[in-house]
Amino acid sequence: MMGFFHSAYVIARRDFVATVWSRTFLFFLLGPLLVIGLSFLFGSMSGRMARQDVHATVAVVATEADFTALAAARERLNPGFATRPLPTLLREAPAGEPSRQVETLLSNPGKRILAVLTGSLDRPVLTGAITNEGSIQKQMSLIVDQARQQRALAAAGGAGPPVAIQVVETDRSEGALAATRAITARGGQLLLFMLTVLLAGMLLSNLLEEKSNKIIEVLAAALPIDAIFLGKLLSMLAISLVGIAVWVSGALAALALWPGQAPGLPEPAVGWPLFILLVLLYYSANYLLLGALFLGIGSQANSVREVQTLSMPVTVGQMLIFLLASFAVGAFNSPLGLGAAIFPFSSPLTMVARAAQTAELWPHALALAWQALWVWLTVALGARLFRRNVLKSGGGQGGMLRRRKSA
Repeated sequence: MMGFFHSAYVIARRDFVATVWSRTFLFFLLGPLLVIGLSFLFGSMSGRMARQDVHATVAVVATEADFTALAAARERLNPGFATRPLPTLLREAPAGEPSRQVETLLSNPGKRILAVLTGSLDRPVLTGAITNEGSIQKQMSLIVDQARQQRALAAAGGAGPPVAIQVVETDRSEGALAATRAITARGGQLLLFMLTVLLAGMLLSNLLEEKSNKIIEVLAAALPIDAIFLGKLLSMLAISLVGIAVWVSGALAALALWPGQAPGLPEPAVGWPLFILLVLLYYSANYLLLGALFLGIGSQANSVREVQTLSMPVTVGQMLIFLLASFAVGAFNSPLGLGAAIFPFSSPLTMVARAAQTAELWPHALALAWQALWVWLTVALGARLFRRNVLKSGGGQGGMLRRRKSA
């Protein structure tokens, strides 16, 4: 057994040194930082432009008194729609035939009017490229109803300033705590998923060069195939952890230069120190599980074209696993939650979300042991398939490895 782990260590050290001390590793480290920075820049710019493009403007053909009532009603209701503000109201004085004026307003490219409100407060008519059950119709109905109610109260002499609700703050409430911890849970899941998608896919082509150069035959003649697979898997995990350490250091440096820019996440149920440790452990388990699977699949490929063909179904499979784990957030004891925790390839994502929402620790020890068992089984299965299908040393006559040993 010690010889097996020593062989795995030799392969891991060889691959780690060859990768980290290469010039291309610098581009590997800088590439994601550049992509993430440009994504945030363009995402912020496009989001701002999109909000400007989709914000609705409704022209109101009404008297000064009616428009003042509608504008006051909108100002009173708008704070309740902070994420998607109510339509902007633009007053147009009645002029000529109402239908012709509506057509002129809707066809004016400079004003970019989505709909036109005509008629009185008692009989409003909304005309535009909208539906009867759409959000614009519902929002304008709220504004008109609010304006009519304020007018009725003013006529009855009972209108007054809005009632201010007194707020009594408490340290915590279970409903708010569960909702905020769900944000941390989904954030942890997304972090593990993105890092694994970014880094584990390289294992599909890890053995391709050595197969094409016949180096794998020399290694297989000297070392167990299982040790070669495990060593390559551990070396890629170590390389990914080096990359993550560099990226985290860059993020911390950016936060030190621009304090107050990072969004705050609610504290997880197990506390931040233990949660960070569990995130690292579950990332390693997730990487080893999917990496062992990818290494076994990629070891069967004979060309770069086959690896490229395999990359699409592999990515789709990762997205389905992430979707399964996402459904289990907040429902860990349900049949779906238990199934996602037991299924080895979705277990790390499910359990990291559990760490954010529940304080129990014993399920994590059980889950990590279960995931380690499946890493071992996946590595053993991949090595056996590689030995039988590629090296042809599982009992057939005249295999590559058998011929080399005979020579």
